[in-house]
Amino acid sequence: MGCKKWTATLCIFFITLAAAQAGSPVWEISNGVHKLYIGGTIHVLGEADYPLPPEFSKAYEDSRILVFETDIAKTKDPQFAKNLMGQMVYSNGRTLQSMIRPSTFDALSRFSGDRGIPAQSLNTFKPGMIMVFLTMAEMKRLGAGGAGVDEFYFKRGKADKRPMKFLESPMEQIRFLADIGKGKEDEMITYILKDIKKLPDLLPLMKQAWRSGDNDRLYKETLAPLKKEYPRLYHTIMVKRNLAWLPAIQRMLVTPETEFILVGAAHLTGDQGLIALLRDRGFTAVNQ
Repeated sequence: MGCKKWTATLCIFFITLAAAQAGSPVWEISNGVHKLYIGGTIHVLGEADYPLPPEFSKAYEDSRILVFETDIAKTKDPQFAKNLMGQMVYSNGRTLQSMIRPSTFDALSRFSGDRGIPAQSLNTFKPGMIMVFLTMAEMKRLGAGGAGVDEFYFKRGKADKRPMKFLESPMEQIRFLADIGKGKEDEMITYILKDIKKLPDLLPLMKQAWRSGDNDRLYKETLAPLKKEYPRLYHTIMVKRNLAWLPAIQRMLVTPETEFILVGAAHLTGDQGLIALLRDRGFTAVNQ
């Protein structure tokens, strides 16, 4: 089956895309005086995916401050898990089964059952949590359930005592996940199941493209269909967050320190991605 039939919701969180046809997931952004680096990351990797493309190490060595989407250490804190459950489970007697069609719940039951996960164990969760849970389980099954680029550099930065900044709080990430599919739960679950079934074939393609930097192709094959079929979801996942991060990135470009920003690489793609938005505002973006 051609890649054009593959959609990209799952890949946005856990596979992500690449950075440009020049062949690198890393960009140098400059205002002519100060610069920073932005690296497009994959959030979940396997041992065979290391070592990372060398441009990451070069940007790390040439920078002083690391910037992540959120504080990874706090996401491992028990309080984060408590807050996550508070936002990601239904209340007032509602369940996922009550929010979607019987045929959709049956499809979810068959898929999760084939992987040893009883559907009723998922029944209290909202679509965003279903997406995370099933994707992580599938990635682990495919041998890619280990630390991704973000966690690799978070640990390295901690060991090197690098200053760190974050583009959003853990609670902002939780609220973002909780809103995915809100009001369109049946559509969202159907979409998740369709995507995750393609993951065994899609994962090697995405990794290869990430390393070679074929960003244009990946946008057309993944994010472009998402934008066309689910514009509200695309706006929530991509555009809304990019625009929220942009002011902080612009402020970094007027400081003498060089930052290395690490975000899911899908955020760098398309005409509403961070690279395009920064260029629109007069900054220079050069692929490394």
